Amino acid sequence: MTIFAYQIQTVIDIDACPVDIWQVLVNFDAYPDWNPMLGKVQTHLETGAQVRMEVLRDDSKPLKLTANITSLKDAEEVVWCGGNALVISGEHYFRIEQLDKQHCRLHHGENFKGLLVPLLRPTLRKASALYEAMNMALKKRVEQRCEIAAGK
Repeated sequence: MTIFAYQIQTVIDIDACPVDIWQVLVNFDAYPDWNPMLGKVQTHLETGAQVRMEVLRDDSKPLKLTANITSLKDAEEVVWCGGNALVISGEHYFRIEQLDKQHCRLHHGENFKGLLVPLLRPTLRKASALYEAMNMALKKRVEQRCEIAAGK
């Protein structure tokens, strides 16, 4: 790892099948209802599409960013990249790993690169809590929806 790179890597196990997780994960219109990290996400779900988003932060107004979807595999993975490769860029990913029929592991993180990474490292370290908060909120929403669908 170089001083000009930083990774945020999180995982969470979710008691649901990949399709159930995917339906919540890519329903970007509903993000304001449950997502503590990404308040708004606007995109068309296709490789190459632009993603406009607002990252929610405790201490200030939302950070408005744009990116492009670079990888998309239905019910398995969505990746978007944004920023300036020289100054700072990020590759944000969600990957669903199926453990068995009704259990999955979500891999959620971001790979940052650029000249500003050393200066932003303290802020990026704190940002991992946002990823964890989103993971917990996603797990709760998906598992509640599955319980309702099962009539529990």
